[in-house]
Amino acid sequence: MFILIPTDEYLSKLDGILADETKFQKLTRDPTLTTVRKANKITDAVNARVDGLKLQKISGGLRPGYLYGNVKTPKIGNPIRRIISQIPTSTYQLGKRLNALLTSLVPADYCYRSSTEFLDCVNSAPAEEKMASLDAESLFTCVPVPRTIDYICDHVYRSSAHPLLAIDEYHLRKLLRICTQESAFRCLRGNLYQQKDGASMGSPLGVLFANFFMRSVEKEVFSRIQQPMAYGRYLDNIFVRTQTNEEREGLRQLLQKIS
Repeated sequence: MFILIPTDEYLSKLDGILADETKFQKLTRDPTLTTVRKANKITDAVNARVDGLKLQKISGGLRPGYLYGNVKTPKIGNPIRRIISQIPTSTYQLGKRLNALLTSLVPADYCYRSSTEFLDCVNSAPAEEKMASLDAESLFTCVPVPRTIDYICDHVYRSSAHPLLAIDEYHLRKLLRICTQESAFRCLRGNLYQQKDGASMGSPLGVLFANFFMRSVEKEVFSRIQQPMAYGRYLDNIFVRTQTNEEREGLRQLLQKIS
């Protein structure tokens, strides 16, 4: 399907997204070289550890990423889903490496591992139970980066569920911040920006941060209320089975409050 909208409307919607100063900071110069120097300094410190992890230093022709938008086809009014392509940026390969290290450590307590598992949950539902789907609205853009980094580090370094990561917490925190908050991009008007908060669709760390953030929310929610008869999630799509509609609504409100 192709959605055609006027260029002025498209640019205006992207301008509206970038106007959120809690998420984006307009820049007057390209910070790529500064980011490379900072990241490589941390990489050197990580690589200097005899028993530590070895990371590849950043090099090559690098430039800011670029912002574009996809129309959310199921929704009225042609809202735009922002995507920041980070492939040409200084932090893209580093972000991919960190994602590869951390993806296997994401807790899978509340996640469906396959479509078969989801179908089994649906088909086994008693007739008297209430089934519903919930959606985490604008999940990627609403992920609070500092809070999520805290949760990642708590889970990675203070959990006995997996082997200790071969990189120290201090440097991992710094590298995660650089890859999520210090990568510049250009908009279609040519202006430079940095994303201050929120996970970026187009970032190699976007899905990782979204999953860790949702897991932190779910952990808090189910420490306060009893888990429903069935609860499962794939990224921002949640399936629940509850005894009553009131139980489902209470869960929805608590998920919204804590997130």
